[in-house]
Amino acid sequence: MKERRGYEDSLERELFREEFPFGPVTRRGFLALGLLSLAACTPVVRRQGVPYVRQPEWVVEGGEAEFVTAISHAGFAEPVRVKVYQERPLFLTPLERAMSPYPLAGLYALYDPARQGKAPDWEGFYAAWRKALAEGETLLVLPRTTSPRLEGLLERARARFPNLQVARFEAWSLENIYLGAELALGRRAWPVYTPEKAETVLLLDVDLHEHPAGYLWWEALSRRRLPPMNRIYAVESGASLLGSMADHRLALKPSQVEAFLLALAQALGVLPGSPASEYGGFLPALAEDLRRGGVLLAGPQLSPGAQALAMAINQVLKAPVGYVEPPEREAATPRAFAQAEGAQRLVWAAEGPLPNLSGKAFAAALSLYPNKAASWSLPLAHPLEASGQHLDAEGRLWPAQALIQPLWGGKSLEEVLAGLLGEELPALSPEEKRALVEGRPLARAQALSLEVRPGLEGRLPPLRKEAPLEITLRPDASLYDGRYRDNPYLQELPRPLSRLVWDGALLLSEEDAEALGLLADIRARERRADPKRPLLRVKAGEREALLPLWPLPGLPKGSGVASLSHFFHPEGVVWPVEVSPTGRDYPLVSTQYHGYLGEVEAVKVMEEAEALEAEPEKEKRVSFYPPWPQGEHAWAMTVDLSRCLGCGLCTLACQVENNIPVVGKEEVKKGREMHWIRVDRYFAEEGVLHQPVMCQHCEKAPCEAVCPVAATVHSSEGLNLMVYNRCVGTKYCSANCPYKARRFNFFPYGEAFVGKGDPRRAQESPLALLMNPEVTVRSRGVMEKCTYCVQRIESTRAKAAMEGRKIRTGEIKTACQEACPGKAIHFGDLLDPEDPIQAHRKEGRHYALLEEANTWPRTTYLAHLKNPNPKLKEGKHGA
Repeated sequence: MKERRGYEDSLERELFREEFPFGPVTRRGFLALGLLSLAACTPVVRRQGVPYVRQPEWVVEGGEAEFVTAISHAGFAEPVRVKVYQERPLFLTPLERAMSPYPLAGLYALYDPARQGKAPDWEGFYAAWRKALAEGETLLVLPRTTSPRLEGLLERARARFPNLQVARFEAWSLENIYLGAELALGRRAWPVYTPEKAETVLLLDVDLHEHPAGYLWWEALSRRRLPPMNRIYAVESGASLLGSMADHRLALKPSQVEAFLLALAQALGVLPGSPASEYGGFLPALAEDLRRGGVLLAGPQLSPGAQALAMAINQVLKAPVGYVEPPEREAATPRAFAQAEGAQRLVWAAEGPLPNLSGKAFAAALSLYPNKAASWSLPLAHPLEASGQHLDAEGRLWPAQALIQPLWGGKSLEEVLAGLLGEELPALSPEEKRALVEGRPLARAQALSLEVRPGLEGRLPPLRKEAPLEITLRPDASLYDGRYRDNPYLQELPRPLSRLVWDGALLLSEEDAEALGLLADIRARERRADPKRPLLRVKAGEREALLPLWPLPGLPKGSGVASLSHFFHPEGVVWPVEVSPTGRDYPLVSTQYHGYLGEVEAVKVMEEAEALEAEPEKEKRVSFYPPWPQGEHAWAMTVDLSRCLGCGLCTLACQVENNIPVVGKEEVKKGREMHWIRVDRYFAEEGVLHQPVMCQHCEKAPCEAVCPVAATVHSSEGLNLMVYNRCVGTKYCSANCPYKARRFNFFPYGEAFVGKGDPRRAQESPLALLMNPEVTVRSRGVMEKCTYCVQRIESTRAKAAMEGRKIRTGEIKTACQEACPGKAIHFGDLLDPEDPIQAHRKEGRHYALLEEANTWPRTTYLAHLKNPNPKLKEGKHGA
């Protein structure tokens, strides 16, 4: 028999080896397996229900409750509403305007059995710590803290134990902002911006997750991305999501960004002298726009001199910015890492990169997960397991309450210090309880009356020097500085722009990749779907790391970006860098081309004036199919692409709400990720464009007609439903879907996710508590997709029926809609004349994706709006 090669050989190797690990299957063996599978159908699992002996009065069987608390991320409070089902936190939504993905994804860490270590011996630890303090200096390394109560405990601990030394560690520090305020204003301060009040906004090398107020900024800016629009400029050394939404963008190296800021200060009269360059006309056009009412938002990694210049420029512009007391009593910096490695007695309670704990006289690690390297490893409480107080990015003090008892015996940092002192933390005060019930902060920041002192040019330190190749070590959009490395939700959430999962990479411009002689080979590998990328040795200062290369359009020549989760330097984040190939490869997985729609106009772009004059397109509704009977409602969704910046929070919220499993890097490589919402990214002439794509709930759905068992059906209210227990996995529906929005369970992904890789342990795993009881956990061989959060529709319908009323306008909100920081998603009823979705469908920028497919989708889009400066032509001044 002739040896088989190519595609057939690949299919047998990749698919049959997984299904039949014992070898090739003969025809007789296949029949035997078929009979065996009939005998091994999934058994009915009988579970014993145990009633309450004394049911708590606030617990209603099958009922839900909501509580307000504040989740701390990198020291700053994010006020949230927590959906609780029978005392189990299941979902989080922003209390006020917006939140980052970290609190929501943190629900996984709450129930993760990997947090379970040895039973904590807290009394033994306190005794050993006191003994170490009696023997000599002992260093306590804390993360960034904004809690006044914790600072009070620290003061008492230092007074009682003179040998207690305290350092604050953060890989991504805010110290330069405080130092810049000291240079410009004469004292340390924290700027609080209201960018929605500005007509022109300059984003200076900053992104959403890099500033504590980043997600709040986009919520504010997105309100002005509708006519009458603001105008956004971006000058950056990386490729950011905020920069992708700019009307004009200038890409420069980190040192050149600061040189540009100096030139801008000269153009606006903040400093004497004339700008050395006009940057292709970008600088004078920007300066003219800023004078009409602008604000400058600067990244935290810019040098203190650049921060001072930014504050001086904002004062000249009379920008909407105020100053409050610094949220940190002592700035957390990466320098504390070196202190920790040199200490002989160490208690490490910070997050992110971990120092070497071996060879010390006393070493203790306080963390969410057990640390085997430390002689003492004690569990910290999850934010939902502990009460406390934290400041938010605007200086407001928020109370936090424990919503569940600590599952693994963890304590908060406040409880740890109180235990060292032999004290007990007080319960929530009446004022804290009132603030939590009313959903408000305990206290608001007092504004400081500060002005830039004269003679700034004489106090400015030298700005950064230029190098041939410069690198910025930035927080990863998902893993931050590595503190969320154990969270699979965030590991598998595609990174913005690169769409990478489960890995970090060195991002370089295509010009730099070509200069290394690697670009042609990378593009050739892309064409044949080879995930391997060249592994580079990256040296910054005295530190080096091995990172795979990922060329990214939009990056300036001579500027690279690496994530702090994969490359940490204790002396700073901006470095001259040396890069050399190792001759080895490393596989990287990106989801960008999974579900690729082809060369179609998926994202429509319009200018503000064009959108105001545009007339709504008349829908061409021609079909041989008879119309569906119309129910009481006609559910639909619109996505405003002007307000969507591709952060992926909708994907994460959908995943948590609908029990969508994580499948791992190997399965994602095969295109088997299970996210119901994918965010497509396009590099276009107008810039970077983003588009969330989920099931479009077509009125003439191609998937419904081809299902042989009627597992995908149409409801009278316009929902394209999936009946999971009918599905036999033919995948005809997926093949017939032009939007590629369906996901198939090739393996028992749901059970494997809950069982930490072993489906047989799913029922006994604490992660089963994470599953939403209102949503079925799908089994192997079942197709799934977006349902418009049908469980929320039905629960709201039941609540309205109990109260004897109709469903109110806007009462139903989908998970993606609640989490979106830009409020780009709206879910509504086409039969409700008061619903805003009516106005959306009458706009001139309203359109349907793949309208030529004639599927009549209920999910539609509003075109991406741009507000360019007529004096600038994109492409001549930057990327």
